[in-house]
Amino acid sequence: MSSAGKVFTLALSVGILGAHPCGAEMVRADRVELQLPEGGITLLRPPASTSTFKHRLFDVTIEVQVEVRRYFDHWKRACTPAKVDPHPVAYQVSTLPRTDEYLYSRISRDSKHGISTVKGSWLEHCLIFHSEELAAKLTISLPKSALERGEITAAEIEKILASARLTAASVEDRGTSDPRIVLEMPDDIVPTGLPTYTFDFEHNRVPLSIHLRLSDPKNYETAKRYYKVSAMLWEVGTLARTDEYFCYFIRHPSHPGCALGFRAEGMTAEIGVSVKSSSDGANITNEEIERILASARVIPASESAKK
Repeated sequence: MSSAGKVFTLALSVGILGAHPCGAEMVRADRVELQLPEGGITLLRPPASTSTFKHRLFDVTIEVQVEVRRYFDHWKRACTPAKVDPHPVAYQVSTLPRTDEYLYSRISRDSKHGISTVKGSWLEHCLIFHSEELAAKLTISLPKSALERGEITAAEIEKILASARLTAASVEDRGTSDPRIVLEMPDDIVPTGLPTYTFDFEHNRVPLSIHLRLSDPKNYETAKRYYKVSAMLWEVGTLARTDEYFCYFIRHPSHPGCALGFRAEGMTAEIGVSVKSSSDGANITNEEIERILASARVIPASESAKK
């Protein structure tokens, strides 16, 4: 099912748990439970993920991204020379001992962020590849001096990239990395935290989209600050909740929406709800949206395993 626009079917817990007299139903999406209007929800595409790793001693980082298959072509453009680039860069396309379709390029920059720094020039080793339904991108970033000092070797970098594979595993089996991608890491390169996963759903009856983001617990404060500094017209909201949370609303009639963030067992959960225009007159009220956010909770891992 690789063509764009098709609904994605995944072995993921997206199900109706029970109906309520008020015309709502409790729905579980991954480990998150929400009280939604009757009709259920559909997962639109495979969940995306981002995992980061860092060398214990040196300034070497690895970012691993998993997305839908169409991102392969998007990432190819990002890892090859652009016609117009505001910062001086040099691209060198190379090969790896792989038999699948892939692109491997080494990108040399003035610095990690395109601005001259005391660390000098920076290197990015970029690998992208795909399976039938997923695409993956690995970016290994390090100052050139790390290679010169032998903190990591070119052979070690290429061994990591050559080992990367996508699998048919389910994200429900996740731990400190996305189980859908496997790769051989040196012992000195470790995760910086739990991966970030994003899930996109649409309600089956009302014009409602739900964006679910699950990440490391330490991301809570960063997520909260995002809405405070955002240029969008976010307003602070309150909900019928007793836990620590943040809630923001956009009341603009052309693009209403809201966002909730809260800490749960071993994770930060963020839920975005947006209302789309409807051609058949279906609608949802602000009170229903607030009820959705107030009902959200993350199922503890121990409880989830029993169901």
